[in-house]
Amino acid sequence: MSMNKFMHPRNIYRQRPDFRALVKQYPELTAATTVDLNGKLKLDYKDRKALRLLTSCLLKRDYGLQVDLPPDKLVPTLPLRLNYILWLEDLEEALGWKNRAEVRGLDIGCGASCIYPLLGVVHSKRRWRMVGLELLKDSVLVARANVERNGLQACIEVVQQKSDDGSVLKQFMEDRENFDFCMCNPPFFDDDEGTTHKDRTDQRKEPPNAVTGSDKELRIDGGELRFLERIIDESLELKERITVYTSMIGHKKNFEEILRIMKRRSISNVTTTRFCQGNTTRWGVAWSFSSAAILSNVPDRFEQESSGRKSVGKPLEGKIFSLEDVESIDVVQASLLRVLKTLDLQINALSGDTDHMWELIALDNTWSHQRRKRREAHRKLSPGSENRNNQERELETSSNSDGTPSKKLKSDQRDCEPVLKAVLCLKRKDDGYYLALSYLSGIAGKDALNQILQFVKNNIRNIR
Repeated sequence: MSMNKFMHPRNIYRQRPDFRALVKQYPELTAATTVDLNGKLKLDYKDRKALRLLTSCLLKRDYGLQVDLPPDKLVPTLPLRLNYILWLEDLEEALGWKNRAEVRGLDIGCGASCIYPLLGVVHSKRRWRMVGLELLKDSVLVARANVERNGLQACIEVVQQKSDDGSVLKQFMEDRENFDFCMCNPPFFDDDEGTTHKDRTDQRKEPPNAVTGSDKELRIDGGELRFLERIIDESLELKERITVYTSMIGHKKNFEEILRIMKRRSISNVTTTRFCQGNTTRWGVAWSFSSAAILSNVPDRFEQESSGRKSVGKPLEGKIFSLEDVESIDVVQASLLRVLKTLDLQINALSGDTDHMWELIALDNTWSHQRRKRREAHRKLSPGSENRNNQERELETSSNSDGTPSKKLKSDQRDCEPVLKAVLCLKRKDDGYYLALSYLSGIAGKDALNQILQFVKNNIRNIR
């Protein structure tokens, strides 16, 4: 599903480019386009060369920027990068920085394209003063050349990051002035991961765009989660040396975990958003230790754009049994509760006139990537029965007399905010038994209802 309608309202790429006009203006794009049966020009997004050409042409046309994009380096997707810049501008406005003559920003890992500093400076009409921090020497050289090619040396400095102590910010900040904000688009993948991931039901199509970038740009030890956790820990020492810390996050499960890490570190001045574009969603998080930067004032454009389009209270329904498959709704209920118990959820019966209705509370996302989690759990279990039994006991939950899991939780979960709250209702209809799920709250969002319903459908017949 295209997410363009949820793009930031000021994003100029909400509408797809007119390739015919673009090719007319930049004839070099002809080699990367084809004509479909309706006579429309189309770009092959799976062709890396085509992506580089398109990005270069759009940067020239829309921003007057001449940017060298090396074949072996990451090609920035402009709608996503611009969404991040526009979110920072919203933050800037909400915090009263718009009237400043200068705003200082730091881009952690600017890459060869130096795309965020270039876009930020052009968009702010050169009010922003940016430092691009980059670890890879060859990328530093290309980034500096891109800055010089566009005559922006007075606004952008590219610095090679030292890695003597493994820090992200601390060593760099030792002899540096303070910054108003920092931004980061960390490598998505862990060193042991590939660069493609299957959907939770193993049915998602391959990414529509070609994967670009070197291994060092795409992967890092511990992936984006551990990298961002290091930044969070360093921010606890640097405090107001940077007024607002921000980052993009590529995986929803990491976004949820980052919010839990912040809660455990007692970081409460936080705001979040989503970056929606094409078929892709990314997440943004910002935090601050400054009393002059109250982040609750920053508007969430995604929520503004999506509000009114979907009803929060409208339930998601799915058939889980035919009438002839089971004897009664009580049998269906028993099977349903057994399946849900395997996900370590709190299931609390709701009192009232309606039977077969429960409140669901999830303190962690336990329903995604079940096969991978089982493999990891199997590896972690030691051969000795004592270790295995201890680990199994830690994961167990006690049951109430009606078979529903009790509220007994692992000690490290008790202080966590739920990632999902929902209402479950079991219904009997003319053609079978249906499970209805209504979203209440939680950072897992409505997508979690689809995932849980699919999990129930896949497993309920095997657990009766």
